[in-house]
Amino acid sequence: MSVEIMLNAANINLVAFSHYLESMAGQMVALFVIAIAAGEAAIGLAIIIVVFRGKMSTNVDEMNLLKW
Repeated sequence: MSVEIMLNAANINLVAFSHYLESMAGQMVALFVIAIAAGEAAIGLAIIIVVFRGKMSTNVDEMNLLKW
């Protein structure tokens, strides 16, 4: 969740500087970052679903699947 907040803060900065510089480059980069963040969220959700199907539990203490 904190990564998403940091990416959104960077997007706000890019769009604000793009407005003052009268350039579309910052807005294009912000759209690219939004697309990357959406992909990251989808991959995270997929990992959570796979772990849940394997363990049938949402208790974090029982999730030792990724330990050696």
